[in-house]
Amino acid sequence: MYKTNVLHVIDTLGVGGAEKLLVGIVNGLEQFNHHVVYLNGSDELAKNLSPDCRLLNLHMRSKKDTLRCVLRLKQYIRENKIEIVHSHLVMATTIARLACSKKIPLFTTLHSLLGSRFFKKGNTWQRMVEKITYKKRHHVIAVSGNVLKDYDNAIGIKGSYTILPNFVENDFFANEPRRMSFNGTLRLVSVGNLKAPKNYSFLVEAFKELPKGIHLDIYGDGPLKEELQKEIDEHKLNIRLCGLKNNVHELLRQYDLFVMSSTVEGHPIALLEAMASGMPAIVSDIPVLKEATGEKALYFGLDNTKDFVKQITAIANHQVDLDVYARANLETVKAFASKERYMFLLKNLYAESLLSEKPEQRTQPVFRPALNLQTS
Repeated sequence: MYKTNVLHVIDTLGVGGAEKLLVGIVNGLEQFNHHVVYLNGSDELAKNLSPDCRLLNLHMRSKKDTLRCVLRLKQYIRENKIEIVHSHLVMATTIARLACSKKIPLFTTLHSLLGSRFFKKGNTWQRMVEKITYKKRHHVIAVSGNVLKDYDNAIGIKGSYTILPNFVENDFFANEPRRMSFNGTLRLVSVGNLKAPKNYSFLVEAFKELPKGIHLDIYGDGPLKEELQKEIDEHKLNIRLCGLKNNVHELLRQYDLFVMSSTVEGHPIALLEAMASGMPAIVSDIPVLKEATGEKALYFGLDNTKDFVKQITAIANHQVDLDVYARANLETVKAFASKERYMFLLKNLYAESLLSEKPEQRTQPVFRPALNLQTS
C-alpha cells in the first residue's frame, strides 16, 4: 500500500510539549511515511520515534546558518519526494516555509502565545520575517483559541486555520477520578521545564508561608535548576526537584493535587496529562489555562502568593472538596484530548490538503479517508 511522505520540521528533539506532540503524531499516524528534520540541539526524544521514521539533524549553528539549512531542507524534500510538510516552533517554521515549494501543502502548529513572546511590537525583525514568510496557502493549526487569537493580533491570519487541542497519550487516562485520601500531609506535584515561563519561583516563595505538612515535587529540568535548588535549600522548603522521568503517568497517581503556576502557556500537555490521570488541579488564572480546564479547576492570581497560600491551606484542612474538581477535570479532558480524536482530525487535514490538488499534478495515489473536519 502506498504511503504519503510527510516531513516534520522542528527546532530540537529535547523534552518539551511541542517535541512530545511531534513524537506522538509520528507514532500515531501509521498510514504515512514520516520524516523528521530538526535544526540542532538535544535529540533526547529521538529514541521514542518509530523505527520506520527517517531522521535528519541540520546542525544549525546560528541564524547566520539559515541559508545553508534552507537549501539542505529543500534538497531533502526533493530527494525524498515529500508531499506534506508540517512545521513546529518559530525558527523551524521559517526555514520550512523558505524551503517548501508552492505545490507542497505546509502546516504550521502554533504551540504557544507567540504574539506576546516572539512577535511583540518591540521585536520588529522577527515580526517582519514572520509576516513575509507566512503565505495564504499555508495552513495554521493552533493548539487553543487563545493561541490563535494571539497570533492573529500579532501577525494576522491570512488563510485556512484549525484549532486542534493537544492530546494525551492513552497511558495517562484513568478509569475513575482520584478521591481525596490525604490526612495531615498534602502532596502537590508539578511537571515542566525549569524555565522562567513556568514561574516556579512563585511556588518557592509561596512555600515559605505554607504549613510544614504540605509538600511539592517538581518533575523537569532546565536552566533555573541551580537557582531554584539554592533557594529551596536556604529556606529548608518542602520542595523536591525530581528531574526528568519516563514514567510520569505512573508517578502522578501518587499525589493529591496538580499545580501549575505558569505566566505563559499554549495548551500545556502536562496539565492535560494530570487531568486525564483523574487529578484535581490548581493553576494560575491566565486565559489559556482556564480554556484548557474548561474553567472547572481551581485558580489563583499571580500578583502575590497570598491567594495561593490561602487556597492550599484550605485544601489541606479539607475545606475544599477536591473530588468535584477531579471529576470535572477528567470529564473535560476525555471530551477533547484523546489521542484517537486528534489523529483522526489531523489525518483528515493532511488528506484534505492533497485532495485539493489538481489530479494531473500527482503521479502517485493518495491516501483518502472520509473528510468531515471543519476548518476555517
